[in-house]
Amino acid sequence: MSHLVVAKTPKKISRRARLAERGLTTVEYAIGLLAAAAVALVLLRIFSDNTFFKTLFDWVVEIFTRVAEGL
Repeated sequence: MSHLVVAKTPKKISRRARLAERGLTTVEYAIGLLAAAAVALVLLRIFSDNTFFKTLFDWVVEIFTRVAEGL
């Protein structure tokens, strides 16, 4: 038994709908830019803090010390 698939013809989109879709894309870009800026500020705060680097350095030194003691 064969099934025929009838392709629907695309409806013409009104000018208002096209403009609304274009505006939605603009909003999506704006939200993406805001999210990227927020992430950049968080990373800037983390990496400009010396306690982060001291904690990371101490952690790495502790790992090397444990490995060296095991040898």
